[in-house]
Amino acid sequence: MVTREPTEMELRVAKILLIGDGVSMPSGKVRDWIDLSNVQRNSYLRTARAAIRAMRTPTTEMLRDALIGMPVRTEPAAAIWEVLIDAASPQEE
Repeated sequence: MVTREPTEMELRVAKILLIGDGVSMPSGKVRDWIDLSNVQRNSYLRTARAAIRAMRTPTTEMLRDALIGMPVRTEPAAAIWEVLIDAASPQEE
């Protein structure tokens, strides 16, 4: 159950997931966020939150590509990334 208002990033991801599903309504129109019930919205938001949080720990490739040519260690960059993901999708309290 979604217990707090979604962040801007959670809403973006949830709406993209809905578009990706491409499910049509009986009229043939593709469903829009406004067409969903609260239960359906909550389902997309839970999936969006899980997807965002799955990216919390950056991969070696992400760090390598992000830091090309920069004389820095990867640990500070990884810590910043984790803070950004936490802000995009904070854990439930």
